[in-house]
Amino acid sequence: MFAFLKSIVSRFRAQSSPETIDREFQHELDTHLELATQENISRGMTPVEAARAARIRLGGSTQLKEKNRELRGLPFIETALQDLRFAFRMLRKNPGFSAIAILTLALGIGANTAIFSVVYAVLLKPLPYAGSDQLFTVFQQDVKNPKNVNGFSFLNLRDLREQSEIFSDLSGVQAHQLTLTGRGEAFNIDTSVVTPDLFTTFRVQPILGRVFIADDGKPGAAPVVVLSETLWRGSFAADPAIIGTSISLDKRAFTVIGVAPAAFRFPQLQKSRQIWVPIVNDPLFGSWLERRGGHWLTLTGRVKPGVNPAQAEAQFDAIAARLAKDYPEYNDGWTIRMIPLRDFLVGEVKTPLLVLLGAVGLVLLIACANIANLLLARATSRSREIAVRATLGAGRSRLVRQLLSETLVLSVIGGLAGVALAYYGIRVLATFLPPELTRIHSINIDYAVLGFALALSIFASCAVGLVPAFLVARSDLQSTLREGGRSGESSASRRARNILASAEIALALVLLVAAGLLLRSFSKLTEVSPGFQVEYVVKAEVSLPRAQYSTPQQWFAFSDSLLTRLQSEPGMEKSALAIPLPITDGFVNIAFDIENRPAPSAADARIADYVAVTPTYFHVMNIPLIAGRTFEPRDNMSAPPVAVVTQSFVRAYFPNENPIGQRITFGFPPDPGISREIIGIVGDVHDVSLGKDPGPMMYAAYAQSPFPGACIAVQSTLAPVAVISSIRDSVAALDKDLPVTDIATMTEVLHDSTAQPRFRTTLIAIFAAIALILAATGIFGVISYSVQCRTNEIGIRVALGASAVSILNMVLSETLILAAIGLAVGLPVALASSHVLGHLLFGVSPTDPTTLIVVSLTLALVAAAAGYVPARRATQVDPLIALRHD
Repeated sequence: MFAFLKSIVSRFRAQSSPETIDREFQHELDTHLELATQENISRGMTPVEAARAARIRLGGSTQLKEKNRELRGLPFIETALQDLRFAFRMLRKNPGFSAIAILTLALGIGANTAIFSVVYAVLLKPLPYAGSDQLFTVFQQDVKNPKNVNGFSFLNLRDLREQSEIFSDLSGVQAHQLTLTGRGEAFNIDTSVVTPDLFTTFRVQPILGRVFIADDGKPGAAPVVVLSETLWRGSFAADPAIIGTSISLDKRAFTVIGVAPAAFRFPQLQKSRQIWVPIVNDPLFGSWLERRGGHWLTLTGRVKPGVNPAQAEAQFDAIAARLAKDYPEYNDGWTIRMIPLRDFLVGEVKTPLLVLLGAVGLVLLIACANIANLLLARATSRSREIAVRATLGAGRSRLVRQLLSETLVLSVIGGLAGVALAYYGIRVLATFLPPELTRIHSINIDYAVLGFALALSIFASCAVGLVPAFLVARSDLQSTLREGGRSGESSASRRARNILASAEIALALVLLVAAGLLLRSFSKLTEVSPGFQVEYVVKAEVSLPRAQYSTPQQWFAFSDSLLTRLQSEPGMEKSALAIPLPITDGFVNIAFDIENRPAPSAADARIADYVAVTPTYFHVMNIPLIAGRTFEPRDNMSAPPVAVVTQSFVRAYFPNENPIGQRITFGFPPDPGISREIIGIVGDVHDVSLGKDPGPMMYAAYAQSPFPGACIAVQSTLAPVAVISSIRDSVAALDKDLPVTDIATMTEVLHDSTAQPRFRTTLIAIFAAIALILAATGIFGVISYSVQCRTNEIGIRVALGASAVSILNMVLSETLILAAIGLAVGLPVALASSHVLGHLLFGVSPTDPTTLIVVSLTLALVAAAAGYVPARRATQVDPLIALRHD
């Protein structure tokens, strides 16, 4: 072992100090020559003869020095450095080729690195929670329809915690906003309503004060709050004395007990300014603690070490069975399941992100094929140089190493340029990321992303260099030298170039089909009528603090006064209130009963989306009346409760009868479930998203079902700024401490609702366009080089009487054959891969024939256009010049 280490150290010393080693070796040679000369003189030779004989016996000193360097140094490093130096010289010698190759690789590697940075941040990077692999989201699942999942009521959570042995900690969360007052201008704070064990579940330690304990969650406990570090530093000037003081949330005093670190964000992952309060003290959800029927809590549990999925499922089934037996009205037909917290947080963005990564990967493959084609042409033009090097003693492995070193230099430079492009590309990309994309981590270039870029560079080096290097190394050296470099392209090289060109067409087809399907899907999505007025409608939200506005009468009185003020403003006559508005504020899905019909099981409960609206709402939003009537001012608190339903509601629950006059029972907390008469039917609206078909909906009169706050909708031809100013002034005139939030036009709301499909469609369309350009460039390069190599042949054909049309057809037929092969190979691959897009498409089949035909024809026409230019050039070949060259 010691001898080996000594040898390694000696070799590194020889490599780092070659002059010293040469001097020492020269001294040894001189000593040896002197001794040999003296020996020869002692044998009777003259000094001149003795010295000559000694030199002959020793051999050439230069060769001995070279051999000594190889034996005592690191020759492979020296050879590699020589190859790299030669590679740089060759690239400087051909700046045009080098620039094109580097730019192409930079584009491919940069795009891949940028998309991978998003994928890594969202899908791969470990969650910023201690022991995150032990964190799971727990939910209730419909036994008959597993896709139908729900949260837990607080009482069900309590039973699960008591009966389960799966979790070391189990917490529940919900979120909304509370208004902070008394600290300058009032503003809403994103509020996480939690069980006291949330911070214990996530192993979070405060940077100041303490987190919740069990006593904070008991009824009658003093109201306490934990601040986020960002809020503490921004709104409270990082005051360490904040602990123990009170802040006013919804006009109620809460004592600040701690500050959570900025790195902890849950459940509101993208909100850095937030607070946490115990459920028992929340002005809204605190009243829901004793309601068994509400599925409003999202549960996160930390699984005990050693618990396996089968064990957890068996215990969940047993607990679900007990809940269904004890409380069948709310739990019959539901079981309990859990998934890793990451899967829950990522949601439905995993497949779209992987599709984007696959698409940009295809772009890199096409770029590599393109550069490999360029290298093949370049290697053919260097065939004489390579043949001479081989004749002078360079082995095939040495030649391959030399050529690969050139592609390695290209790839490394292209990779560095690609990382630079990705750095700026990520900034641009961040502005287009859809808001629903979960961003637990910031998206940037870190060591993992740099490692990915390095791996891509190495892959690109091998992908673009191996085929040209091996083909050149295996070429016929004697033929090349005999022809003086005029032997043209070998059949193997020509075949490789054709295969690469067809592969580019096939890969481009896959991308173009995906882009075509997504474009058609997005076009159909944006053509969907939402069912309500979008243009000239501005929306805003006002939330009433429960400590100040504690009764339904107060809620209605404020809302009625606000609406009266708004409608009295010029240009604001078409104003209404609703909770919630379609698409913008999510949706409220509740169960209801139809009088004189048997009650269904919990799993088969009748479900509809619930909205409370003022009488002018349907007119403001231009929702058509189909039958009966809508709400009127006389439908107030003292009048009989009434409801309006949608066409989808009628089709689902009254398919063969007139629902008007029928009675249904429902209520949204704090409004109790009461019987209401159906008085009208209105048109369907897309209240969830444009991509989801309208479901059953039922409207309640806001006066009969008031809520502490509402969404304001104003249809006006005034500028949005003027409308917003009027809304703010009207609210401030009633209560100066009420902030107006979530202000936007419905046009913006609708635009934002399609952000995710727009994002992926735009990116894949860009990638497809790049792929099309690269494929066209590849075809152009192959046909151009083919025409150049066949100049003599074309000259002979022309001399023998071939017409320009026949020459044109000959070259174009070669182009179309390459395109046809690429289409034949790419079409089955495109059909197979398009099924991955299935659930991302709207109104379009993954095997949509129109898209397939249009894309195939487009690609064939582009290939023909790319081949036409060199074909046209071939018709202009002068046979005298061509033959004289030969």
